[in-house]
Formats: sequence, C-alpha cells, structure tokens
Amino acid sequence: MFKLINIFTLITAFFFLQPDTALLDNLPPAPGTIEFIGDAGSPNVFTFENWGFTRVENADDPENIKLEAVFDVRSLQCSWKDLEQSLLKKKDYFFVKKFPEARLSVDGATPLADGRYRTEATLTLKGTSRNVELVFTISEEAPYRVKAEGVVQRRLFKFSGNGPKDEVPVKVDAVLEPMRKN
Repeated sequence: MFKLINIFTLITAFFFLQPDTALLDNLPPAPGTIEFIGDAGSPNVFTFENWGFTRVENADDPENIKLEAVFDVRSLQCSWKDLEQSLLKKKDYFFVKKFPEARLSVDGATPLADGRYRTEATLTLKGTSRNVELVFTISEEAPYRVKAEGVVQRRLFKFSGNGPKDEVPVKVDAVLEPMRKN
C-alpha cells in the first residue's frame, strides 16, 4: 500500500507540478539575436526567438556591468524542423517539458587590449549552472549594443545525445536597455 501511495504521488507531481512559465509567457519582443551552431557533420544554426533581459545595470561601465537574461527554451528554432522537434522533446537534449527556461548572468568584465571585454558568465541550462567565457564589444553610449561570442561545452549541461560536437559556438547581438523590466 505504501509503495502504491508513493507511486501515485510521484505520478501526480510529474503531471500537475509543471514548471512555472509565467515570466516566459510575458516576455516583450527579443532585444536581439542569439544563435548557436550544433555541428553533427554539417552545421545547423539554432536561435532562441523569445528571450529578454531581466536586469541591466552599469552598461556604460563594462568592467562593472551586471546583466541577467532569461531564455524561453520552448522558442528554440532551426531550419531542420525534424531535428528541432527532437531537440526540444528528448531528455538527452533540451527536454523543454521539464526545463522550459535558461538563464544567463554577468557580473563584471575584464578589458582586453583590443577594446573587447571578457567575462565569466553563469549559464543555467537544464537545471545546471556553469561558467561560460564570453568575449564582447559594447557601444559607448545608449542604446548600448553588445556583440558577444563564446563556446558552450554541451556535456557540462547534461546534453548526452550523440551527434553534435561537444563544443557549441554561441553568438549574441543585442541591445541593452538599462532598467528594462520584463
């Protein structure tokens, strides 16, 4: 009887305690583009269509910049629709039913000799948080435009499916709007 109650409780929790997506459902239009390239023999470009900044501070001072962004993983798109659906549903890839959002946090940056900046951003994907190095440029006045590049090691985020290379290049081109609330 005890086992039956435990099984019933687990099944009920799985079906009725789905992740809260209220923030994701109310994001304003994306402030730019994010693309990453999954290479499984040939490159496939993926984009998040729905995302936004939840915190933008000190955009005029990149060494002290503070950013937080949220990504609606359900909005992932690529031109190969069969692959897109597989990536969204499978547990060894994005598994959006359980992990509908990803987050990125930046707390300061180090200037480089060529006018760019380097930061160790914290990326949270599939419930796992890891540091990801990003190198970026930012315009000197508002509206602040940032262009960033980095590489995500997919296996660090529980992406276990075979196929794509472990290193996934990421590119961001976005406008930072200070104190924008999503």
